[in-house]
Amino acid sequence: MLKAPLAFTNNPDVLQLIPATGIGIKYSNGTYKSERHFLDFAINGQSLWETVGKSRDTLSVLCREYALDESIRAANRLLLTEKADFPNDRRSLFICPECDNLGCGAITVSVVREGSAIVWRDFGFENTYEQNIALNDYADVGPFSFDAALYERALSEGIDRLSDLKP
Repeated sequence: MLKAPLAFTNNPDVLQLIPATGIGIKYSNGTYKSERHFLDFAINGQSLWETVGKSRDTLSVLCREYALDESIRAANRLLLTEKADFPNDRRSLFICPECDNLGCGAITVSVVREGSAIVWRDFGFENTYEQNIALNDYADVGPFSFDAALYERALSEGIDRLSDLKP
């Protein structure tokens, strides 16, 4: 699992947004899963989607096929400039690939600013109709401490690149 020290001195964690694709599938019973193009959160070069999102059949909140204004709101939530989308100030990272409805469940994280750092901690899985957050499933993930200026640049540049992904 991805693990990093909480605080940094000279070596903050590095966030990159990497283009990724959720493969579309048509099942024999006629149902399907749509192909989606999104920006994966890579931390220190390792895909967070591969680590926590793919097994839950979720994808990043920064998805090309969703409305651009919703992806911008999602980025702003991670930048702490918009209100969290879950109680307890938790923010979604990975959501349902078909409808982006939080009721389907989402992988969420607590995002806080600590001085010149943005920290992601307490990864969990939750939805909008139950109180509990499955934190134990991701106890080995994080926390991650990012240099705030580089973090903000990565998210801003990611939003600019989102429309360039394959439709």
